[in-house]
Amino acid sequence: MSAAPGLARRLLAHRQGGPGLLLLLAVLLLALFGPWLWPGDPWEMAAPPMLWPAEEAANPLGSDVMGRDMLTGLVSGARVSLLVGFVSTLIAAGLGILVGALGGFHGGRADAALMRVTELFQTVPTFVLAVVLVAVFRPSVATAVLAIGLVSWPATARLVRAQVLALRGRDFVLAAETFGMGTARLLCTQILPNALPPVVAISSLTIAHAIQTEAALAFLGLGDPNVMSWGTMIGSGREQLVEAWYICGLPGLALVVTVLAFNLLAEGLNDCLNPHLRRR
Repeated sequence: MSAAPGLARRLLAHRQGGPGLLLLLAVLLLALFGPWLWPGDPWEMAAPPMLWPAEEAANPLGSDVMGRDMLTGLVSGARVSLLVGFVSTLIAAGLGILVGALGGFHGGRADAALMRVTELFQTVPTFVLAVVLVAVFRPSVATAVLAIGLVSWPATARLVRAQVLALRGRDFVLAAETFGMGTARLLCTQILPNALPPVVAISSLTIAHAIQTEAALAFLGLGDPNVMSWGTMIGSGREQLVEAWYICGLPGLALVVTVLAFNLLAEGLNDCLNPHLRRR
């Protein structure tokens, strides 16, 4: 029961993990409490067009070329980015763990076949495949989540496979197998709990990549037309980059901070969950 508080303390004390955790907490607070602090429709014209930040108290971060409030848009973008990042990573982690665990445990032809499928997905650029999947179906948040999840699982699969292969011949696994423990129970209770710490670390990187991919899709006009995201804000302000750089700059900065938070958190998790590094 003390594992989670202990991990949190180690993360806060970590050189990269601490700042990453604090930055992520700030983004989470913006996404959770922003709609109550700054209510409103991000698509609604709430101010004169291209109102600069700090010009009016009612719109502290200004407005875009259509007169939409920038702060309300940033709050909406935070919720969309975190939703897409977390849910698509859950899909990718589920697929990766399933493929990697089955391949590493059974070996032989099953492992070879699953690894060939994994390599096939890895040979296709992930962003291109995501664009194709979103373009084939109607662009929406659900489509983006599914597309990003389906293209992001191979790295997790290869990592889980390597972990399962390393644990497959350990004494505690052989003992459980000798006592008649079935494959599913053996994987779920003996092998995967010991294989998951690296998966937790790589999942933070997967979330960061998913957020970047969603922003890129929205920038290209393949985002949900009914949802304001950071990529949509950047795309709508690119023609006014010279005279009103903040329209692209503010959502771009929010995107950089969020991705940086997850990357720093991944570094911290990797060090804190690795027993060899933890002993240094």
